Amino acid sequence: MDLPIFALTGLQSLKFGDCVRLPNGIEIGYEAYVDFSRPYLRPVTVLRTPSGAVIGQEVSPIHITDKAAFGSAWVDYDNPKSDFKFIWTAGTGVAKKTEDPELYLRLSQDLGETYYGAQKDRNTNTLWLFNRLLKEDQFQSDQCSTSLWAW
Repeated sequence: MDLPIFALTGLQSLKFGDCVRLPNGIEIGYEAYVDFSRPYLRPVTVLRTPSGAVIGQEVSPIHITDKAAFGSAWVDYDNPKSDFKFIWTAGTGVAKKTEDPELYLRLSQDLGETYYGAQKDRNTNTLWLFNRLLKEDQFQSDQCSTSLWAW
């Protein structure tokens, strides 16, 4: 049983082993090479902190600047509405609007000037932004925090 799972993981890693790393340290990539809970074993695209912690399975709208990543996050991809609004910076980590409104407000006043992948006024999701940034060589990374599989 172990050999077929590892063979499947190896094949999936060719397609789902990519990630992009932004200058502020944030990473967008696949949650795992194989996701046994999803149709066709296809993993979801996630936003990760530099330490590899997943912020959300889906973030939409998502914006990434030279200083921050922010948006509305779904912890579970299949939820009907987002779980929380957040701003991530290297100095503070994830600040959720509902848990620390003062910090969230302070961070929202200085999000940075340079937007990566999409213009400031364009609302995109994690997968769209990932595919857009993957086309730019400067963001491609070979050090992805992708798990072997997810359930």
